[in-house]
Amino acid sequence: MHNIFELYGICICMAIFTFLILSHFHILPSRRTTVHHTLPGVRAVLDPPAVSKSALLRSRASPNTRLVKAFHLTNTFVRDDLDTHSEFLHRTKDLLDAARSSWLRFAEIATDAVTLSLPDSSTDFRTFVHAVTLRAIIGGLLDPTADMTLLDSNDIRVVAELITDVWLLSKKPDPIPAHLLQALQERLRRLVPDHDLYPNPLDFVIPTWETFWRVVAVILAHVENDAEASRAFLDFFENPSSEQFRATTFNDAAPSVRHYVIEAMRLHPPVRHISRHIFESSRLTAFVPGFLAGYLSPRVHIAVADIESAQRSVHWAPDPDVYDPARFVREPDRARDRDMLAFGYGPLRCIAAEWAPMAAAAVVAAVLNRVDGVGYRFVRGPRIGGREGWDGWVVCKVD
Repeated sequence: MHNIFELYGICICMAIFTFLILSHFHILPSRRTTVHHTLPGVRAVLDPPAVSKSALLRSRASPNTRLVKAFHLTNTFVRDDLDTHSEFLHRTKDLLDAARSSWLRFAEIATDAVTLSLPDSSTDFRTFVHAVTLRAIIGGLLDPTADMTLLDSNDIRVVAELITDVWLLSKKPDPIPAHLLQALQERLRRLVPDHDLYPNPLDFVIPTWETFWRVVAVILAHVENDAEASRAFLDFFENPSSEQFRATTFNDAAPSVRHYVIEAMRLHPPVRHISRHIFESSRLTAFVPGFLAGYLSPRVHIAVADIESAQRSVHWAPDPDVYDPARFVREPDRARDRDMLAFGYGPLRCIAAEWAPMAAAAVVAAVLNRVDGVGYRFVRGPRIGGREGWDGWVVCKVD
């Protein structure tokens, strides 16, 4: 009888040990994913009721661990502590306030960025937009003292390409070659040399540039062959002010520059899906002694906010899949502002949500001022892309 109890004890201990190991290494099927496609569902994911700021930060940081491995980021998007979050917001607010203090200056920087990025003959559209926007972000936001002419064109090109390439590789299971990040860091340090302000420049370059260039690209793709839209942007180029950004024409019947921008962001949100990890206690805690429960990994529920589907839903009828800036003229802006989720929603909504649309408009206007069909022209590709998908799009010098 003693041997039987001893055997039972050994079996129970082995079972507990096995459960602990399986749970710790996520071998047990402890994760489930729910995708939310509607506006209310997306808002519920991004702003859940009765959840602390710490829990929200953890929920955001956990899905982004791949970016720590890929880019060695240390900012609030990959860390869940309140101090990192507060410091990042404070630094970013200071940068945005300085940039907003003179839209004329930002427009001038955007103009310089375009001039320095125009090709001698022709260049890939994505490469051109990469260069223009990275120059504009560095000189117009991150380092107002930067001499734009000293930003090496090859460094600009390689940094932009490497950020995009490493980002795409981070979504795959294979290890990312170490030399890519090393090359990226070396070249970016030459573009952003201030070690004190930017110990890791990628902590600020990726949040400010990586989505910004795609916003500029899709706006250009929609408006470059639209005479009325181009005229609105060129008027804004002549008077880069918040009033001109929101000004409508033809007795308030034609869209404003803001309408062209936010409709592009509705149809092509720069972040199509936002994931949140919701942590719950493991079910195994009910079957193990209390002193062992702390070793069990929590169950993770993955909630995905499908921004693209929500912003193309029937809520945006008629024709939610059609680029139609006039929809914001037909309905008051306030009625639609809450439904625009391109910058997220709730307490962790992007701090640049008010600055970025006007900054993107300034860059688009500067491009249209030079790529006007006379000195340079666009060659359109078969479709509008995101990080990829710009095949066939070219910026050409007119002979």
